[in-house]
Amino acid sequence: MDTTYDLTLMPAAAALAVACTMTAAVLDHRHGHIPNAVTYPCLLGGFMLAAIGGGLAGIGLAFAGLLAAGLIFIIAFAAGSCGGGDVKLMAALGAILGLWPAIDVTLASLMAGGVIAVFSMARRVQWSVLARTVGLFALLLPAGFRDAASVLKPRETQHTVRFGVAAALGLLWCLFMPDFTPLSLVR
Repeated sequence: MDTTYDLTLMPAAAALAVACTMTAAVLDHRHGHIPNAVTYPCLLGGFMLAAIGGGLAGIGLAFAGLLAAGLIFIIAFAAGSCGGGDVKLMAALGAILGLWPAIDVTLASLMAGGVIAVFSMARRVQWSVLARTVGLFALLLPAGFRDAASVLKPRETQHTVRFGVAAALGLLWCLFMPDFTPLSLVR
């Protein structure tokens, strides 16, 4: 199965994808929301570009890209792990790019989102509290792992990764470093 692709051979799709993700990234970063006014026109534009460039087969690849990029986010949305705008943004990117580029951009975006999450967590850590918690856990460990863990309840806070930013970074990664994308590593 050939998973190679070249986004430079589809400049209209690449331009639409960049415009879509950059707009979504700015709005998501500033407001924590990706509006339908961004995602729906991009989705429609992706299907129109696919129809113009490849006819019925192009529409089929756009739909396959929509499913490939959007399915994991539909599952995450159902689990409460992401917002509906993230789902629609990735589905629109899938429709714009087609199957293999959509898979690659999705993987790159998930990796970028993971890096953003790690840095975000590290920035919020209260290191003295962490040291105290680890020390207390170590002291309670002889009483049993379950007992030690039950004493150390994590505090719940609501922090999210702005996935619009991660999607933009993943797309730019695939555009500007095509030899080092997630799919290129398995070819």
